[in-house]
Amino acid sequence: MQDSVTDFFGLPDDIARLLSGRELAGEHAVRIKVLLAWYLRQRDTAKSLRLLTELAGTILDTDGRPDLVLHARALLAEAECMRLVADLPRTALLLDQATRLFADADDRLGLGDCAFSRGETLLLQGDLDNGFTALREAVGHYRAGDDAVRVLIAEAWLANQEQYNSPDEARGRWDPQFLEHQHPTHPAACAFLLTYKGSVAFQDGDFPQAIRLWEQGFEHSIVAGAVSLSIHLAMVTGSAYANLFDLPMALEWKEKAHAIAKPTGWPEALGATLSSMAETTTSLGQYERALALFEESLPYLGRLPGSRRHSIAYCAYGNLCIAMNEPQAALEWYQRADAIAQRLGHPDVELYLQSALTTALLKLGRLEEAEARITRPRAIARTQGNPYYEIEALRALASVRRAQDHDPSRAVALLEQAIAVGAALQGMTIKSEMYEELARDYEALGNHRQALFYERRARDSWQRNFDRQNGARILAMQVRFDTARARSEAEHHRKLAEAEATRAAELDRANQTLEKLGSIGQEITARLDSEAVFTTLSEHLQDLMHVNTLFLGLKDETNQIIDIRYRMEDSRRLPPRQVQLASDTLSARCVRDNEEILMVWDRRSPATLAGTRHMRTVLYRPLTIGDRVLGVVSVQSDRASAYGPRELLIFRTICAYGAIAMANAVAYQQLDRAVAELREALQRLVQQEKMAALGQLVAGVAHEVNTPLGVTLSAVSQLNDTIRQTRDHMAHGTLTRTALAETLQNGQDLAALAQRNVVRAADMVRTFKSVAVDHGSDERRRFDLGDYLKEIVTLMRARVSANGSRVEMDVPSIQMDTYPGALAQAMTNLIANVADHAYGADAPGTIRIQARRLDQRLVEIAVADDGRGIAPDILPKVFDPFFTTRRAAGSMGLGLHVTFNQVTQRLNGTILIDSVPGQGTVATIRIPCEVPGGPPVALATPAH
Repeated sequence: MQDSVTDFFGLPDDIARLLSGRELAGEHAVRIKVLLAWYLRQRDTAKSLRLLTELAGTILDTDGRPDLVLHARALLAEAECMRLVADLPRTALLLDQATRLFADADDRLGLGDCAFSRGETLLLQGDLDNGFTALREAVGHYRAGDDAVRVLIAEAWLANQEQYNSPDEARGRWDPQFLEHQHPTHPAACAFLLTYKGSVAFQDGDFPQAIRLWEQGFEHSIVAGAVSLSIHLAMVTGSAYANLFDLPMALEWKEKAHAIAKPTGWPEALGATLSSMAETTTSLGQYERALALFEESLPYLGRLPGSRRHSIAYCAYGNLCIAMNEPQAALEWYQRADAIAQRLGHPDVELYLQSALTTALLKLGRLEEAEARITRPRAIARTQGNPYYEIEALRALASVRRAQDHDPSRAVALLEQAIAVGAALQGMTIKSEMYEELARDYEALGNHRQALFYERRARDSWQRNFDRQNGARILAMQVRFDTARARSEAEHHRKLAEAEATRAAELDRANQTLEKLGSIGQEITARLDSEAVFTTLSEHLQDLMHVNTLFLGLKDETNQIIDIRYRMEDSRRLPPRQVQLASDTLSARCVRDNEEILMVWDRRSPATLAGTRHMRTVLYRPLTIGDRVLGVVSVQSDRASAYGPRELLIFRTICAYGAIAMANAVAYQQLDRAVAELREALQRLVQQEKMAALGQLVAGVAHEVNTPLGVTLSAVSQLNDTIRQTRDHMAHGTLTRTALAETLQNGQDLAALAQRNVVRAADMVRTFKSVAVDHGSDERRRFDLGDYLKEIVTLMRARVSANGSRVEMDVPSIQMDTYPGALAQAMTNLIANVADHAYGADAPGTIRIQARRLDQRLVEIAVADDGRGIAPDILPKVFDPFFTTRRAAGSMGLGLHVTFNQVTQRLNGTILIDSVPGQGTVATIRIPCEVPGGPPVALATPAH
């Protein structure tokens, strides 16, 4: 299992995102705070500790149990903070707890971070062997956790520390790996790698290269948030400048290190930077300031005894005391430094201190102690092959011998030996002071020739050292120049990159604006209502620009006014107003001249309408389509110069869309009125078609009723004649029984005939009444399909039989629950259409009406004929409104259109017409037996 900490120090963008606060209140707030505490441990130690204090007891997982990994990371962050503030016992305790938790969670990166922090703590305490072991353990965990960045950081830091202890062995191990290593992209890894490479260059005496590498590492460490490393690199860069005899620049870098360390409050960093500044001010001869700096550093260093920096600081303090002619104080500081150096096992510091102690003892006249002190480092230097320290040891021993003996012969021998060691070194320049000492000793021995010889060599050495120092200073100046040029170039490239990024951002912003304007345009032009257009315009203009007042006016050509229907100020709707087109207002000028107007006032506009505020920037633009001006839009702001190029582009684009939208809205309103009028006309025509269908039924009924009524009239007339004749016979007495019986029989037959025909006519009237009521009603009811279709056919028989055609029906009894009026109109129109189009006047045919139940839900009704049929090019148009082939005969072409609407809409069914020219046509209707909807009306009782 791995925890969520993916970086050792935290990248700036990630920390900025976490610090933005958006995520600190979410469901992952605890995890985010732990992560921040870890990343801020060096950037802001106090804030890191505050975050950890807030999290006390809240680090739980989703089930309410302690989250081991988060808890361990929090403990480790606190341990790092404690190490930095020099609370080392607390650090060790927290590291032990965090290590156990990470081990339980099998978090290798967490274990590696614990080992790295433990190694830093041990090195700070001067325990080099265990510190190196801990750093190697960290490398192993990082490798197991597959974190190449952490591996590089840990290895580079281990290599940098090891070379102070065993330079040859460390460089033999690490140089092949690191010196040709390409600089990684991760800032922290790059900073640690450059630290090691700079240290190698420093040990080789290539101080300019060391400075270049360390300055690069310093920049990367600042970016990475490795504050402790930043302080270290600033100090060693100052030391490298000091070795180039550029003491002012050395002091500047060390002051930079102190400026970084001061806000942290870290004792080790403050003590180290103060003592390092004191060391350089000593070299500059600023003894009082150096003394004050040393005194300020001691309380901090006292909290971390035993570090290399501690030893070097005490040694530097001793040098200050020697420079101030206080050898006893110097001896005490040297002795403290030597005790630390011996415990650390840093031979370079040890050897230097032995020479320094000898100098102090000599100044105090303690010759035996001085001799004893210098003998051991001389042997160590010779054994380690360190000629520089061997020369210093020989010179110190010569000073002892000179002080011990009245005869300087032994001192001369030691100095000659030291010069011989130096002469064997390529490029070695013996200090002029050594030659001067040798010249004085030869002079004391009476050997003036040798004295003159070494005096001349002293002058040559002084000149060479002077030239070397000048050369070093020139190198330092060159490094400073190169650094300044590199920084200038980097700054130039940074500004170019920023300019490019700004340009890219502007382009992106412009693209986003254009894309947004495109979306806005689609939204605006999709509106077909002028109020909606204004609302959309208002919303988007106020979103993209600073707008206090907004209005839109439309041009009224007829009345020569601008009708400003839509006005808003500070999101408050204002009442509409009208502006005369001939007036001198900005609105009228904008519309009249068809030009954009932008006005800016320093303080306030010269005039304003009642109830509105003064504005400092006003912008008017005409709404145009081609050359036609529809109206005007204005935006106004109480800010001066509120509308720049970007706002003008936005406003012009939205106005263009607004003009199109307003034109569309006006056109849509006109179209809507036209469509409404057409719908009314169509409704009237459909109603006329319904009345025409009803008229066809009336004509059929009139024709059908005429026959029974005629028969009845004849029967009644004959019966009346028979009764009159019988009355005459009775009056004349000629009525016989036989005649009476015949008369009664005839009368009975005639009455029966009249009764049958009257009943027949009454039935037909009742049927017509029922169907006519359905035609005029929109009510749903239950009925029998077979009976209902027979009634319709009966009423249409006269229309069909006019040319001798006949109707055949095959319709079973099917119970329907639907709208009979719609069905009656559909069937009437279909039968009438067959009668009008299928057969000629002298070519009768047969109309077959069939019905069947398709399933429990659907019924199918087919009206077929064997007439002319319908041409293929006409067939797709038969349901179109106003389509007819008999317009000359007075047909409007609405019959089948009405039929289609009634079947598909009212009856919730389908209708299909299939035809083969010369073979006939079939109209097939499929409708549900029970139309979906409300409950049916009860079955009506026929009226008699």
